Amino acid sequence: MLEDIAIDYSTYFKVDVLEGFKTVQDVVDNMLTRLEELTSVLQMVKLKNGDCCNIVTEDIIKYRREINVLGKRISTLSNVLMFLSNNVDTVEKQVERAEGFFGVQNDNKLKSLLKPFIKRGRETIPDNSLPPHHKIDLSSVMDNFQSM
Repeated sequence: MLEDIAIDYSTYFKVDVLEGFKTVQDVVDNMLTRLEELTSVLQMVKLKNGDCCNIVTEDIIKYRREINVLGKRISTLSNVLMFLSNNVDTVEKQVERAEGFFGVQNDNKLKSLLKPFIKRGRETIPDNSLPPHHKIDLSSVMDNFQSM
């Protein structure tokens, strides 16, 4: 009876190393498979990235002249806008000086503008009393784009 009990309890101490090792080997094989898949995906991405880089570089070289012309047009347009802005500012300043000189109010500009002429009748305004006049350079905007 003691031997039977010893045999029964000895089964608890038996370790099936092959079954445990098989589980570990399955996990390692699974990880190696995933690693190979990841390596192949990374190689494909690297090749595609190189292809994309080459295509973009070729496109930049191919359209270089058009990009340079477009840059020049943008620069010219910026210069034209600054020129027009300066002209508008100059005209606004001259209008404000004239309004101040003639006493024009902002409520009704047309009546206010004509009022000094109606009241004065035949009086003449001396030339030295007018505010200085700055000439505005009016040139065609298209002249700036003709040289491109």
